[in-house]
This record gives sequence, C-alpha cells and structure tokens, in this order.
Amino acid sequence: MLTISKSLSAGQAQTYHSREFTSEKQNYWSRDPQVHSEWRGSLAREWDLKGAVGAEHFARLSEGQHPESCAQLVKHQPARTYENERGKEITSVEHRAGWDATFSAPKSVSLTALVGGDDRVRDAHRESVRVALGELERYTQARIGNVHAPETTGKFIVATFEHDTARPVDGYAAPQLHTHAVIFNMTERDNGQTRALQERSLFQSQQYVTTVYRSELALRLHGLGYEIERGKHGQPEIKGYSQEYLDASSPRREQILGHLQESGRDGAGAAQVAAHRTRDSKELHSPEEVLKRHRELAAQFGHQADRVVAEARLNSRHHAQQPDRQTQQPEKTVQQSVTYSRNHVFERSAVQDERAILQAAIDRSMGQATYGQVRQEFEQRLRRGEFREVARTDGRAAPQ
Repeated sequence: MLTISKSLSAGQAQTYHSREFTSEKQNYWSRDPQVHSEWRGSLAREWDLKGAVGAEHFARLSEGQHPESCAQLVKHQPARTYENERGKEITSVEHRAGWDATFSAPKSVSLTALVGGDDRVRDAHRESVRVALGELERYTQARIGNVHAPETTGKFIVATFEHDTARPVDGYAAPQLHTHAVIFNMTERDNGQTRALQERSLFQSQQYVTTVYRSELALRLHGLGYEIERGKHGQPEIKGYSQEYLDASSPRREQILGHLQESGRDGAGAAQVAAHRTRDSKELHSPEEVLKRHRELAAQFGHQADRVVAEARLNSRHHAQQPDRQTQQPEKTVQQSVTYSRNHVFERSAVQDERAILQAAIDRSMGQATYGQVRQEFEQRLRRGEFREVARTDGRAAPQ
C-alpha cells in the first residue's frame, strides 16, 4: 500500500536521508553494499539525474534548488516567530521540502522475497513501484496561488530508497520490503516556470496509486508462478502462509495496534502518532544475525517461505510450457472490468474523477491485466463518447 507523510522541512528531509533512508540499519539483504536508491520522474530525466541518489543533490532539492546549478527554483521560506496585531505569538510555516511516499509490500510478499530468498519477488516490487510512481506523477499539479486553480503539469522529481526490515520490536527487526519515495516540492509548468507542488493532488491520488501498485504486483507475482489471493484490505497476498506465521512476523504492526487499543483511537492519523510513540531504538546487527533470527522464526512454523518459493518455481516452469489462456487473452477481462467500473462508480454520482473509474476497473481485474491495458480501454471509450469530460475547478477534467 501507499502512505504519504505530512510535509517535511528541509532539515527533516536531510536528516532522514542520512539517518533513515540511506542507513545500513534499514537493509540487510540488498545485493549492493549500499541501500538501493534511484532517481525517478520527468524532472530527474530533464536534469540528467541517474542511478543512485547522492546526498548533495538530495540536499539541494530539499532546499528548493536546482540539483546542479544551485539556482533557487522555489522560494525558500524560513520559519520565523512574530507577534500579530493582537499580541499573539505566531510561527510561520517553514519551507516544505517534500513528502515521504512509502510503498509497502504485503507481509507474505516480504517473507517470500526475504526469508524465501526469491530475488525475483523483490524485482517485482521494485517494478511495481516504478509503474505506480508514473501514475502518481501523471496527476501532479503546480500551486499557482491567490484565487487561481492549480495547474496539472504531470512532472515531478523523486528520490527512492528501498528497505527490507521494519523498525525493531524488542530487538527483532522483522522482514518488511518497502520503498520510500521522497517527492520534492517542485514541478514545472508548460511555460517552463518552476512552482511548488499542490500537495492536495498527491493525497487525492493515494488510493488510486495504491491500487495500481497492488495490481502490477499481483500480475508480476502470478507470472512468477505464485498463487495470489486478496487480503483483508484488498492487497495481493501469496498463498501458502498460515495466519499465525504472518502475525508472528509482524510484531511492529501488533505493537501499533496495541497502542491504538489502549488509547481508544483509530484512523490513519492516530496510527501515525502510535507508530511514532512506539518506536524502538535502532540496533545495528549484522546481516547474518538478522537472517538467523528470521530463519529461527521460520523454522518454528515449518519453513513456509521455502515451500512457497519451491512450488512457485515449479509452477513457473509449467506455465512456460503451457501458457494459460487468461494471460494470453486479457482483452475480455479488461472490457468487463471497465464496464463494471462504469456501472458501479456512476451509481453514486453523475460526475466522477477518472481516478475513481480507473481504480474500480483495475481493482476488478487485479492479477489478470496491467493498469496500462485498463487505461487504454478507458481512453478508447472516452474517444467513442461513452464518457464525457466536464471542467472542474481544480484544474482537471472529470468524466461523466
């Protein structure tokens, strides 16, 4: 799933870069000596930023500067405290450096990749994140200010950092594959002017992009020979794991849920507060020590990850010899999914954001078609007049 943080200040972003995003405490299975990181987004390509994310470029972008020339692209507003006309002390908002958008793999996927040792699953997660970020970028908007509506630019710049452990609980760092995508607070208008992002557009896309990530992941896992089932919250889970083992491998989640129950609160905001208040200090153990703990826990539950991976490899060889018809001919599935979405979504309102239409269709066809195939079918119907665009006040068009 995708979670998006509150805006980060430049100081917070740079601290996270050194202590969190690139820390060796976050990564034990990486085939590289450093945390896997990369630049993503149209602006990264325009500025020729490639490969691993460097601290210097990261720091400049967090300050609203061009990564090479250091030119100030976005006005940097330092926080200051003053008294208003009523004598009340006011602290202004500091420059927003960006947001941490985190893509977290379902627990069964993490166990398969990290305890089962199937690097193909890690690659499937990585590719699914790339596709999902591309969709998040599509809806990026520039903040124009005053009474002007935001402008959809479809451009941003992102630094991603891939991690494979959760924060320790009682000294145990559970396997958890996830990617931090730091979205910097800048975009570029059609006239070449650089502007700050309209953050509302990020949060409006959150559920849709979560669905895109899950759909792409499910399709890739199916292609690797894994049997997929929907989890409690709609996430694609790999079959073959007992609920007891999944729970035992998720002590951090249980820790947060326990705090929520004690406080009598719920919701995403309360969960973020609980996550912060229950954080254990990060202890650095060797990869061998961490893997030993995970293998010991796996042994208590019958080495389920090893069995799941072995069965998937057998299935993938079988699929290679006898491709299933559903994978070869997804057109019917895609058409049915978009038709279902049209009928379902417009029951609630005559005008809908296209993300809601696409989300319902992609969710319906999860594991059987790519998001690109669904979007293509939707756009074909849009051209045929089955959907009609209407103007909105937020700078986007909405089908009806």
